[in-house]
Amino acid sequence: MTSHNTQTPAARLIERFSIQTLARWTRRDRSRVHAWTWPKSRGGTGGVVPHPVRPAIIQGAKDDLNVDLAYADFEPINGEAYLDAAPAREDAQ
Repeated sequence: MTSHNTQTPAARLIERFSIQTLARWTRRDRSRVHAWTWPKSRGGTGGVVPHPVRPAIIQGAKDDLNVDLAYADFEPINGEAYLDAAPAREDAQ
């Protein structure tokens, strides 16, 4: 069984609020919210919560849960990283 241990901002927010809730707030299908945790090579966002849906998440958290989120909450914290960070190529000319 293969797994990666990279925690991303998207995975953290999904863990905190659930795919169902984020899908409702953003009016996205659950499969698209789940894809935020996939590498870009698999059609995902590489752990990035798309910028266009961030205001809806902030508003949904405030309205439904009385939770104040800021745009900084969508960035990596405490050892998190985005997926598919391309390392510098050694053979680049």
